[in-house]
Order: sequence, then C-alpha cells, then structure tokens
Amino acid sequence: MGILDGLFRRSRRVTEPQSTLSLERCGGGLRFQAANVQGIGDREDQEDSFALLNASDAAALRREGLFAVVADGMGGMADGRAVSQGAVEALLQLFSAIRPEGDVPRQLREGVFAASDGLFERFLGRGGTTAVAVRIFDNALHWISVGDSAIFLKRCGGVFQLNREHTCLNDLYLRELEQEPVDKGRAEGHEDARRLTAFVGMQDLRTADQSLRPLPLEPGDALLLCSDGISGVLSPAELLEAMSLSPQEGCALLETMVLEKGVPEQDNYTGILISCQSAK
Repeated sequence: MGILDGLFRRSRRVTEPQSTLSLERCGGGLRFQAANVQGIGDREDQEDSFALLNASDAAALRREGLFAVVADGMGGMADGRAVSQGAVEALLQLFSAIRPEGDVPRQLREGVFAASDGLFERFLGRGGTTAVAVRIFDNALHWISVGDSAIFLKRCGGVFQLNREHTCLNDLYLRELEQEPVDKGRAEGHEDARRLTAFVGMQDLRTADQSLRPLPLEPGDALLLCSDGISGVLSPAELLEAMSLSPQEGCALLETMVLEKGVPEQDNYTGILISCQSAK
C-alpha cells in the first residue's frame, strides 16, 4: 500500500516496521495474521495513534501474547495528537506489566485509569483521546475501551461490535423510549449524539467498557480495532466484506471504501485487522 501513502498523505505510528505480519502460537492451534491502515482523511493533522506489540518476537508472543491499541485524539482540543500518542505509550507499558496469573481485567481497568490520570496531570485537561485495546494470550481475548473507537469481531458470517461506545447517543435512546411515538432517527440526529461522555485524559476517568472474562478465539475469527473515521463511515456489510479478506487485503479495502464515500471533512482513519486461522 506504499503508493496510497503518497496519494493520500498517510501518516503512521507503529512500534514495529512491518505493515503485515504472520504470528504463530506454537501448540495453540491458531495462526494469527495482522495488518494496519491509517490515513489523514480531509483533516490537516493526524490525531490518531496505534501500535502492535510482540508482532515479530515469537518468544515474547508465547510468553506475553499479542497486544494492539488504537487511540483517536480529540481534534477539538489543543493536545489531541500528543495525548493519543501518550495513551498508546502508557498502554504499551501497561501490557508489558500485566501478570497473566492475576486478574487481567482489573489490571487493564486500573492501568487505563492510571494512564488517564497521568495524561490529565501532564496536559492539564487540554487534550483527550479515545482508546481501544486488545490482548490475545493462549488464543483468548481480553479487550478494553474508552470513548467511541470500536472493536469488531467477525464470526460465523456476521460482524459484532464488542464494546459499548461512550457517547450521549445511549442516553438519547433511553430518552426516546419515553416519547410517543419512539423515533430512533431523532436520537441519532441529535446534535449531541456523538458527544463523548468518557475519554482518556479527562479528570477522574472511572468509566471503561471491557471484557470480564477471556473470550476464546476460533479459526475464521477476525478482529478489527478502528477509530470512528472507519466505524462511523462504513456499514456492517462493508466491514464484513473487508474483514473476510486477508488482513493486508482487508486493510486496503477499508481504505478504498472510506475514501470512496467522499464524506465531507472525513476524519482521520486508523485500523488494525487481525485474523485467526487454524495452524494445521
């Protein structure tokens, strides 16, 4: 996808040089492949950050697992880009410190809250970011999210969003149930529908959505972590089409579909696509 880099002024932030990688879990029955995509859209700056850890270190992969994170800096705040980068760095450190024998969901939750507190103190509330992160260990998934970036799972011919977004839309849906007649579109069209109710870097963040137990992964599964420059633009059917391909082909298709939409003021878009295949 090097040609597209020049055409669309793509900006990347990765922890390892590969854009596509193959990962083997020895004896675990699954083979993982991953790729990433990122573009600036119609914005002047790239506010998204992302990373993969243990993507090319087989020993570390067996010992610690695979970690992926996407953070979408809030462009309306002064330090959105710096906060998204800081969040990724803090979550990479958190992953490296996780004790597999301990309570992994609690470690993830407390680590995210501590990272948010540190970023609030560092930037004095001048910036914020969403964050979605997954940890795959022994073929099982843990995930955590804050804000409106998304984690999708493709399984059995369908695409399912694993995380609940922290926006006013959920409250507007509940309010709509008290109206006569109920109008879902009225809630979705409200001016505050996409306003965040939680983000990393806010004061006293104590809200996160996460898995409370490991989710076993199966051959044929695919995971997509993405900013709302993708999840807010593409339909479930379009996501399914891209997630059904190899990660490299799927990421190329995600970018093509986003750009073909021609959305006015298209936001930055970032995605990490991970596929699970039988190792046999």
